[in-house]
Amino acid sequence: MAAPRPLSRITLPEEVVQKDRRKCARYDQCGLGEKAVYLGSALMPRRYYIPYEAITHVFKRVAVSNGAGKGFLAPILYLVVRYDDGQERQCSFRYLQDADKMLDAIESAHPEIALMSPEGVQKAREKRQKEAAIENAVLSDAEEHEVRLLNNAKLELEKRPGLYEKLAVTAKRKRTADLTNPRYQTLAAVICSAGVIAILAGLLLMHRRVGGSLPLLVILAGAAAVFLMINSGALPTPSHSRKALTKAYNEALAAMEKSLRNTTFPFAAAYAHPIVLERCIRIIKEGRAETALAALEELKRDLKAADSSVALSGKDYSDVITIKPLFTVNDYR
Repeated sequence: MAAPRPLSRITLPEEVVQKDRRKCARYDQCGLGEKAVYLGSALMPRRYYIPYEAITHVFKRVAVSNGAGKGFLAPILYLVVRYDDGQERQCSFRYLQDADKMLDAIESAHPEIALMSPEGVQKAREKRQKEAAIENAVLSDAEEHEVRLLNNAKLELEKRPGLYEKLAVTAKRKRTADLTNPRYQTLAAVICSAGVIAILAGLLLMHRRVGGSLPLLVILAGAAAVFLMINSGALPTPSHSRKALTKAYNEALAAMEKSLRNTTFPFAAAYAHPIVLERCIRIIKEGRAETALAALEELKRDLKAADSSVALSGKDYSDVITIKPLFTVNDYR
Protein backbone atom coordinates (compact mmCIF):
# COMPACT_ATOMS: atom_id res chain seq x y z
CA MET A 1 0.00 0.00 0.00
CA ALA A 2 1.24 3.48 -0.89
CA ALA A 3 2.56 5.63 1.92
CA PRO A 4 0.12 8.24 3.30
CA ARG A 5 0.54 11.71 1.88
CA PRO A 6 1.16 14.67 4.19
CA LEU A 7 -1.30 17.56 4.21
CA SER A 8 0.52 19.77 6.70
CA ARG A 9 3.79 21.64 6.40
CA ILE A 10 4.97 19.41 9.24
CA THR A 11 5.91 15.98 7.92
CA LEU A 12 7.13 12.70 9.36
CA PRO A 13 9.62 10.14 7.98
CA GLU A 14 7.91 7.75 5.56
CA GLU A 15 8.84 4.61 7.51
CA VAL A 16 7.45 6.15 10.73
CA VAL A 17 4.18 7.04 9.01
CA GLN A 18 3.83 3.59 7.45
CA LYS A 19 4.35 1.87 10.79
CA ASP A 20 2.06 4.31 12.62
CA ARG A 21 -0.78 3.85 10.11
CA ARG A 22 -0.61 0.05 10.36
CA LYS A 23 -1.16 0.27 14.12
CA CYS A 24 -3.67 3.11 14.12
CA ALA A 25 -7.19 2.84 15.57
CA ARG A 26 -9.65 2.94 12.68
CA TYR A 27 -12.82 5.01 12.55
CA ASP A 28 -14.61 4.62 9.21
CA GLN A 29 -12.30 6.24 6.59
CA CYS A 30 -10.10 7.85 9.25
CA GLY A 31 -7.61 6.63 11.83
CA LEU A 32 -5.74 7.75 14.93
CA GLY A 33 -2.13 6.73 15.33
CA GLU A 34 0.42 7.68 17.94
CA LYS A 35 1.98 10.28 15.66
CA ALA A 36 -0.80 11.55 13.40
CA VAL A 37 -4.43 11.64 12.34
CA TYR A 38 -5.16 9.75 9.11
CA LEU A 39 -7.88 10.89 6.71
CA GLY A 40 -9.42 9.09 3.77
CA SER A 41 -9.82 10.17 0.16
CA ALA A 42 -12.77 9.41 -2.12
CA LEU A 43 -11.26 6.06 -3.09
CA MET A 44 -8.83 5.11 -0.34
CA PRO A 45 -9.18 5.14 3.47
CA ARG A 46 -6.46 6.79 5.55
CA ARG A 47 -4.78 8.18 2.42
CA TYR A 48 -3.51 11.38 4.07
CA TYR A 49 -1.99 12.26 7.42
CA ILE A 50 -1.60 15.31 9.64
CA PRO A 51 0.76 15.20 12.65
CA TYR A 52 -0.87 16.06 15.96
CA GLU A 53 1.40 19.05 16.53
CA ALA A 54 -0.03 20.70 13.39
CA ILE A 55 -3.68 20.23 14.41
CA THR A 56 -5.58 22.97 16.24
CA HIS A 57 -9.23 21.85 15.93
CA VAL A 58 -11.19 18.68 15.14
CA PHE A 59 -14.97 19.00 14.97
CA LYS A 60 -18.14 17.68 13.37
CA ARG A 61 -19.89 19.41 10.50
CA VAL A 62 -23.23 18.45 8.99
CA ALA A 63 -24.06 19.25 5.37
CA VAL A 64 -27.85 19.49 5.05
CA SER A 65 -29.47 18.89 1.67
CA ASN A 66 -32.51 20.71 0.31
CA GLY A 67 -34.32 17.42 -0.19
CA ALA A 68 -36.52 15.38 2.09
CA GLY A 69 -33.66 14.53 4.40
CA LYS A 70 -33.86 10.80 3.77
CA GLY A 71 -31.95 8.26 1.70
CA PHE A 72 -29.33 9.82 -0.55
CA LEU A 73 -30.74 13.25 0.36
CA ALA A 74 -30.05 12.71 4.06
CA PRO A 75 -27.65 15.10 5.85
CA ILE A 76 -23.98 14.15 5.46
CA LEU A 77 -21.77 14.05 8.54
CA TYR A 78 -18.19 15.24 8.20
CA LEU A 79 -15.29 15.31 10.62
CA VAL A 80 -13.21 18.40 9.96
CA VAL A 81 -9.53 18.68 10.88
CA ARG A 82 -8.17 22.24 11.06
CA TYR A 83 -4.39 22.53 10.87
CA ASP A 84 -1.44 24.84 10.15
CA ASP A 85 -2.71 28.38 9.53
CA GLY A 86 -6.41 27.66 9.30
CA GLN A 87 -6.43 25.06 6.53
CA GLU A 88 -9.19 22.44 6.77
CA ARG A 89 -9.65 18.90 5.55
CA GLN A 90 -12.94 17.07 6.01
CA CYS A 91 -13.81 13.39 5.81
CA SER A 92 -17.33 11.96 5.61
CA PHE A 93 -18.65 9.47 8.17
CA ARG A 94 -21.47 6.99 7.69
CA TYR A 95 -22.21 6.61 11.39
CA LEU A 96 -22.38 9.28 14.08
CA GLN A 97 -21.07 6.90 16.75
CA ASP A 98 -17.80 6.42 14.83
CA ALA A 99 -17.22 10.17 14.69
CA ASP A 100 -18.05 10.51 18.39
CA LYS A 101 -15.66 7.68 19.33
CA MET A 102 -12.88 9.30 17.35
CA LEU A 103 -13.47 12.66 19.04
CA ASP A 104 -13.49 10.96 22.45
CA ALA A 105 -10.16 9.30 21.68
CA ILE A 106 -8.63 12.62 20.58
CA GLU A 107 -9.91 14.34 23.72
CA SER A 108 -8.38 11.63 25.89
CA ALA A 109 -4.97 11.49 24.20
CA HIS A 110 -4.64 15.12 23.05
CA PRO A 111 -6.62 17.49 25.29
CA GLU A 112 -4.80 20.45 23.74
CA ILE A 113 -6.79 19.99 20.50
CA ALA A 114 -10.12 21.85 20.47
CA LEU A 115 -13.11 19.68 19.61
CA MET A 116 -15.15 22.59 18.26
CA SER A 117 -14.75 24.98 15.37
CA PRO A 118 -13.09 28.33 16.14
CA GLU A 119 -16.56 29.89 16.10
CA GLY A 120 -17.80 27.21 18.49
CA VAL A 121 -14.85 27.80 20.82
CA GLN A 122 -15.62 31.54 20.85
CA LYS A 123 -19.32 30.94 21.55
CA ALA A 124 -18.47 28.49 24.34
CA ARG A 125 -16.11 31.04 25.90
CA GLU A 126 -18.78 33.75 25.74
CA LYS A 127 -21.33 31.38 27.23
CA ARG A 128 -19.01 30.52 30.14
CA GLN A 129 -18.42 34.21 30.80
CA LYS A 130 -22.16 34.87 30.73
CA GLU A 131 -22.83 31.94 33.08
CA ALA A 132 -20.17 33.18 35.48
CA ALA A 133 -21.69 36.68 35.46
CA ILE A 134 -25.13 35.22 36.21
CA GLU A 135 -23.84 33.04 39.05
CA ASN A 136 -21.97 35.97 40.60
CA ALA A 137 -24.85 38.43 40.20
CA VAL A 138 -25.58 40.53 43.28
CA LEU A 139 -29.24 40.13 44.26
CA SER A 140 -31.41 42.21 46.52
CA ASP A 141 -32.81 40.69 49.72
CA ALA A 142 -36.19 40.24 48.03
CA GLU A 143 -34.61 38.51 45.03
CA GLU A 144 -32.55 36.26 47.33
CA HIS A 145 -35.78 35.28 49.07
CA GLU A 146 -37.42 34.39 45.74
CA VAL A 147 -34.41 32.33 44.67
CA ARG A 148 -34.46 30.42 47.97
CA LEU A 149 -38.18 29.80 47.51
CA LEU A 150 -37.58 28.38 44.03
CA ASN A 151 -34.63 26.26 45.19
CA ASN A 152 -36.69 24.81 48.04
CA ALA A 153 -39.51 24.04 45.60
CA LYS A 154 -37.02 22.29 43.31
CA LEU A 155 -35.74 20.15 46.19
CA GLU A 156 -39.33 19.26 47.07
CA LEU A 157 -40.07 18.14 43.51
CA GLU A 158 -36.90 16.08 43.27
CA LYS A 159 -38.06 13.91 46.17
CA ARG A 160 -40.64 12.35 43.81
CA PRO A 161 -39.18 12.47 40.27
CA GLY A 162 -41.74 10.03 38.94
CA LEU A 163 -44.51 12.61 39.37
CA TYR A 164 -42.99 15.42 37.31
CA GLU A 165 -41.59 13.01 34.71
CA LYS A 166 -45.04 11.51 34.18
CA LEU A 167 -46.61 14.97 34.05
CA ALA A 168 -44.18 16.08 31.33
CA VAL A 169 -44.63 12.90 29.27
CA THR A 170 -48.43 12.93 29.42
CA ALA A 171 -48.52 16.66 28.63
CA LYS A 172 -46.42 16.06 25.51
CA ARG A 173 -48.64 13.18 24.37
CA LYS A 174 -51.82 15.15 24.99
CA ARG A 175 -50.44 18.15 23.13
CA THR A 176 -49.56 15.95 20.14
CA ALA A 177 -53.06 14.47 20.16
CA ASP A 178 -54.63 17.93 20.39
CA LEU A 179 -52.73 19.03 17.30
CA THR A 180 -53.54 15.90 15.28
CA ASN A 181 -56.34 16.39 12.76
CA PRO A 182 -59.04 13.70 13.32
CA ARG A 183 -59.19 13.28 9.55
CA TYR A 184 -55.66 11.86 9.63
CA GLN A 185 -56.75 9.17 12.07
CA THR A 186 -59.71 8.30 9.84
CA LEU A 187 -57.46 8.18 6.78
CA ALA A 188 -54.93 5.99 8.63
CA ALA A 189 -57.70 3.59 9.67
CA VAL A 190 -58.99 3.37 6.08
CA ILE A 191 -55.51 2.71 4.67
CA CYS A 192 -54.80 0.09 7.35
CA SER A 193 -58.12 -1.63 6.64
CA ALA A 194 -57.37 -1.60 2.92
CA GLY A 195 -54.00 -3.17 3.67
CA VAL A 196 -55.60 -5.97 5.67
CA ILE A 197 -58.11 -6.59 2.87
CA ALA A 198 -55.25 -6.69 0.35
CA ILE A 199 -53.41 -9.28 2.45
CA LEU A 200 -56.51 -11.46 2.69
CA ALA A 201 -57.19 -11.08 -1.04
CA GLY A 202 -53.61 -12.03 -1.85
CA LEU A 203 -53.82 -15.11 0.37
CA LEU A 204 -57.07 -16.12 -1.32
CA LEU A 205 -55.54 -15.74 -4.79
CA MET A 206 -52.50 -17.69 -3.68
CA HIS A 207 -54.73 -20.47 -2.31
CA ARG A 208 -56.54 -20.67 -5.65
CA ARG A 209 -53.21 -20.54 -7.51
CA VAL A 210 -54.22 -17.79 -9.88
CA GLY A 211 -52.45 -14.67 -11.05
CA GLY A 212 -48.86 -15.94 -11.06
CA SER A 213 -46.78 -13.55 -8.92
CA LEU A 214 -49.71 -11.14 -8.47
CA PRO A 215 -50.88 -12.61 -5.09
CA LEU A 216 -47.43 -12.10 -3.56
CA LEU A 217 -47.29 -8.50 -4.79
CA VAL A 218 -50.75 -7.82 -3.37
CA ILE A 219 -49.76 -9.33 0.01
CA LEU A 220 -46.54 -7.27 0.13
CA ALA A 221 -48.39 -4.06 -0.76
CA GLY A 222 -51.02 -4.71 1.90
CA ALA A 223 -48.41 -5.57 4.53
CA ALA A 224 -46.49 -2.39 3.70
CA ALA A 225 -49.63 -0.28 4.13
CA VAL A 226 -50.44 -1.88 7.49
CA PHE A 227 -46.84 -1.53 8.70
CA LEU A 228 -46.64 2.15 7.73
CA MET A 229 -49.94 3.05 9.38
CA ILE A 230 -49.10 1.20 12.61
CA ASN A 231 -45.75 2.99 12.85
CA SER A 232 -47.22 6.38 11.94
CA GLY A 233 -48.88 6.65 15.37
CA ALA A 234 -52.01 8.04 13.71
CA LEU A 235 -54.23 4.98 14.17
CA PRO A 236 -57.11 5.68 16.61
CA THR A 237 -56.32 2.97 19.18
CA PRO A 238 -58.01 3.02 22.62
CA SER A 239 -54.77 3.95 24.40
CA HIS A 240 -53.85 6.55 21.77
CA SER A 241 -57.17 8.34 21.55
CA ARG A 242 -57.50 11.99 22.53
CA LYS A 243 -59.86 11.03 25.35
CA ALA A 244 -57.44 8.46 26.82
CA LEU A 245 -54.46 10.83 26.62
CA THR A 246 -56.45 13.65 28.21
CA LYS A 247 -57.44 11.32 31.04
CA ALA A 248 -53.81 10.24 31.56
CA TYR A 249 -52.68 13.88 31.72
CA ASN A 250 -55.45 14.84 34.16
CA GLU A 251 -54.51 11.91 36.42
CA ALA A 252 -50.83 12.94 36.38
CA LEU A 253 -51.81 16.54 37.15
CA ALA A 254 -54.09 15.44 40.01
CA ALA A 255 -51.28 13.34 41.50
CA MET A 256 -48.94 16.34 41.35
CA GLU A 257 -51.54 18.65 42.93
CA LYS A 258 -52.04 16.17 45.76
CA SER A 259 -48.28 15.93 46.31
CA LEU A 260 -47.91 19.74 46.52
CA ARG A 261 -51.04 20.39 48.59
CA ASN A 262 -49.26 21.09 51.88
CA THR A 263 -46.19 22.81 50.42
CA THR A 264 -45.32 26.40 49.49
CA PHE A 265 -44.86 25.61 45.80
CA PRO A 266 -44.91 28.99 44.02
CA PHE A 267 -46.66 27.97 40.78
CA ALA A 268 -49.63 25.97 39.59
CA ALA A 269 -49.00 22.22 39.69
CA ALA A 270 -49.28 22.14 35.89
CA TYR A 271 -45.82 23.76 35.72
CA ALA A 272 -44.19 21.60 38.38
CA HIS A 273 -40.87 20.58 36.89
CA PRO A 274 -37.29 21.20 38.13
CA ILE A 275 -36.28 22.69 34.78
CA VAL A 276 -39.05 25.29 35.07
CA LEU A 277 -37.71 26.29 38.48
CA GLU A 278 -34.10 26.36 37.26
CA ARG A 279 -35.09 28.61 34.38
CA CYS A 280 -36.98 30.96 36.68
CA ILE A 281 -33.97 31.18 39.03
CA ARG A 282 -31.80 32.05 36.05
CA ILE A 283 -34.23 34.75 34.90
CA ILE A 284 -34.11 36.41 38.33
CA LYS A 285 -30.30 36.27 38.38
CA GLU A 286 -30.22 37.81 34.89
CA GLY A 287 -32.21 40.76 36.26
CA ARG A 288 -35.21 40.13 34.02
CA ALA A 289 -37.61 39.60 36.95
CA GLU A 290 -37.72 40.23 40.69
CA THR A 291 -40.30 37.65 41.79
CA ALA A 292 -40.97 34.00 41.04
CA LEU A 293 -44.30 34.76 39.35
CA ALA A 294 -42.76 37.48 37.20
CA ALA A 295 -39.98 35.05 36.25
CA LEU A 296 -42.60 32.49 35.22
CA GLU A 297 -44.21 35.05 32.92
CA GLU A 298 -40.81 35.79 31.39
CA LEU A 299 -40.27 32.06 30.89
CA LYS A 300 -43.61 31.82 29.09
CA ARG A 301 -42.50 34.56 26.72
CA ASP A 302 -39.20 32.76 26.13
CA LEU A 303 -40.97 29.49 25.31
CA LYS A 304 -43.44 31.19 22.98
CA ALA A 305 -40.50 32.70 21.11
CA ALA A 306 -38.69 29.33 20.90
CA ASP A 307 -40.40 28.16 17.71
CA SER A 308 -38.98 26.24 14.74
CA SER A 309 -37.20 29.37 13.46
CA VAL A 310 -35.00 29.53 16.58
CA ALA A 311 -31.88 27.36 16.58
CA LEU A 312 -31.26 25.64 19.91
CA SER A 313 -28.63 23.11 20.86
CA GLY A 314 -27.39 21.07 23.76
CA LYS A 315 -29.03 21.63 27.14
CA ASP A 316 -31.15 24.54 25.89
CA TYR A 317 -32.77 22.28 23.31
CA SER A 318 -33.41 19.40 25.72
CA ASP A 319 -34.82 21.79 28.34
CA VAL A 320 -37.23 23.44 25.92
CA ILE A 321 -38.60 20.22 24.41
CA THR A 322 -39.08 18.84 27.94
CA ILE A 323 -41.01 21.72 29.51
CA LYS A 324 -42.69 23.49 26.60
CA PRO A 325 -45.57 20.94 26.41
CA LEU A 326 -46.40 21.75 30.07
CA PHE A 327 -47.20 25.28 28.93
CA THR A 328 -48.67 24.68 25.48
CA VAL A 329 -51.11 22.05 26.76
CA ASN A 330 -52.50 24.76 29.07
CA ASP A 331 -52.29 27.53 26.44
CA TYR A 332 -49.73 29.33 28.65
CA ARG A 333 -52.39 30.16 31.24
